[in-house]
Amino acid sequence: MKFDFFSFLPGFLHAFLQNLWMGLLAVLIGLIVGMPLARIVHGQYFLYRLVKVVLVFLRALPVFIVMYIALGVLTMTVLIDENNLFSAPVIALLVGLCFSSISGVFDATLDYFRLLAAGQRRQALLIIPNIFRLFVNVSATTAVGAALGVKEVVSYSLLTAERLSNTNERMFIVFFVSLFFVCFVLLSRWAMNYILRTRLH
Repeated sequence: MKFDFFSFLPGFLHAFLQNLWMGLLAVLIGLIVGMPLARIVHGQYFLYRLVKVVLVFLRALPVFIVMYIALGVLTMTVLIDENNLFSAPVIALLVGLCFSSISGVFDATLDYFRLLAAGQRRQALLIIPNIFRLFVNVSATTAVGAALGVKEVVSYSLLTAERLSNTNERMFIVFFVSLFFVCFVLLSRWAMNYILRTRLH
């Protein structure tokens, strides 16, 4: 098979939308769960010590470990159509990502409450770029789903590379995907920093 970059690019970008969609969903779940947990800890409400212990646990487990445990549980106990949008690998990946997104949202929200209570309203608004950075990082982390066969950009690129006989073309795909993710992270951070400089100062 001969590599055609312009035929590869549309499928690549479509797969990248899957990364963004899964990243967004993971962050939304993180917001729904992480913000109330931060409120409980900040206000020292009932069971707040237990919440802090749970957050330590969430931070300690790597996405890979959580993802494989979730996939094992799902394949043993749940019958899910693999053609469905929420296949077992996708759900396992989201579970793994949610562990880190919940703890990330918790940290950002707890800082927000503490700064707000200290009267530092402008500093408290940094929760917005912090959540955005979390989204960028989680979207990039969805690439680990390739290990489970989740149809995202790294998985798509690896499948394309496997069909190529030319080693140089395979290396080009690896280089292009790596460069793409680096540029995505750097451009996202630059855009957020630009917005902060122009809007919040």
